[in-house]
Amino acid sequence: MAIELERDAIFKKMRGKSENKMCFDCNAKSPNWASVPYGVLICMDCAATHRSLGVHITFVRSTNLDSWSQDQLRIMHCSGNPRARAFFKQHGWTDVGAAKVDAKYTSRAAEMYRSTLQKEAAAMKAEYDAAKAAEAAAAAPAPPLSPTGAAFSP
Repeated sequence: MAIELERDAIFKKMRGKSENKMCFDCNAKSPNWASVPYGVLICMDCAATHRSLGVHITFVRSTNLDSWSQDQLRIMHCSGNPRARAFFKQHGWTDVGAAKVDAKYTSRAAEMYRSTLQKEAAAMKAEYDAAKAAEAAAAAPAPPLSPTGAAFSP
């Protein structure tokens, strides 16, 4: 239940940006699917195209029906259509439309973007894990003191 609430909060925040209100690949309105490795929102038609590329290149999830892992949600949190569009544009991919989808997602730029997002998501997880460990250490009881005031270890 908690992960569904987190999923819904992430997608609500993403949809607050105007570029996320249109499919990353074809500009159709109100995309309800996501390409997880790229962290972009896409329409149902483009989701079908992504499925045909194979899971080694991309895979899709419904933003409101499918279950998501924490790692997948971290990638979505790190990306979004505006960031991905800027990255691809910087690397020469300015065309929008289904005709170039295969070439775009099998390009060197796509591989670099996937790798960048994976590293950022891993760093986000490491930060979270470190914060949880510090929180647990702070909550742990202090060791008992000996009569001289020194820490006593049994």
